[in-house]
Amino acid sequence: MQSSKEFGTDETTGHFFTFFNSQLALLERLYQYQFTDLKHLDGTRLGNLYPLLFSIWHTGTSVSLLAMHQHINECYILGRSVLERMVNYTYLIFCDEAEYSRYLAYTKQKGYRVLNRSFAAGDAEVRLKWSGIIDLEKEPDLKQAVDMFTSEKGKPKTRWTSKPLSEMLQSIASGGKVEIGYLMFAILWIYDDASEALHGTLYGSTFHIGTFHGKIPSSKEELRRTWNQQFSALFLTLGTCMHTLIQSFNRVVAIEDILSCSKDNLNRISGVLKQLGEGGPFWESFMSRGGLEL
Repeated sequence: MQSSKEFGTDETTGHFFTFFNSQLALLERLYQYQFTDLKHLDGTRLGNLYPLLFSIWHTGTSVSLLAMHQHINECYILGRSVLERMVNYTYLIFCDEAEYSRYLAYTKQKGYRVLNRSFAAGDAEVRLKWSGIIDLEKEPDLKQAVDMFTSEKGKPKTRWTSKPLSEMLQSIASGGKVEIGYLMFAILWIYDDASEALHGTLYGSTFHIGTFHGKIPSSKEELRRTWNQQFSALFLTLGTCMHTLIQSFNRVVAIEDILSCSKDNLNRISGVLKQLGEGGPFWESFMSRGGLEL
């Protein structure tokens, strides 16, 4: 039977956009529910991580707004930020106490270090310095955090964890008993291209127009289809990762209604995927990687 939908059309891309926004709406429900109804989480991991959860929703909303104006390259840049925050958030729910403490300590020492910053280029140097004084010897917790993130050469360490993404995802799978297929695929699809765009390479400035996919679009219609395909994959991968985040939260505090709505959203977009012609079987296989039986 001939497919009733085609990957890359405006109609099909609209379905993916709706799915992404529906998942964003669930994250908004989640952080509002935590803020208004789960007061007992204050001081717990979920309580301390609340600003990170809010930022995931907020940056995801920025992706949605940019997409409405076809700013696809910028959507991938922000999409990486959303993805990395979701990985951090999900990892921090399940990681051991030492890693969780390092995350909080990194924020503490970073707040101290930004009070005195400098940058040198050759003989020239610029500096930003707070006029006040903090005596680290009188602030043992802060001193411990600063020491923790200072290298043997006296330079600041710029990452809060030494674990690569692969180990963080493995920890999510083992510690939280959560399927990580959606997170893995999103990293594969988004991370490198967004990094190239951030670093200002020629590849990063042009990957989204199809130059490196084997065929350069020769008309506005072909370019639009290429953009639609890129947008669709972005919306699908980020939206499914939000489902993984919701699953993880539910492991700690029951949010069955929100989780059920997320499953419904995945079922609806799976129905769209099953109607696709070229690429349909691939995306159906992708949906099964998140551990959801559709």
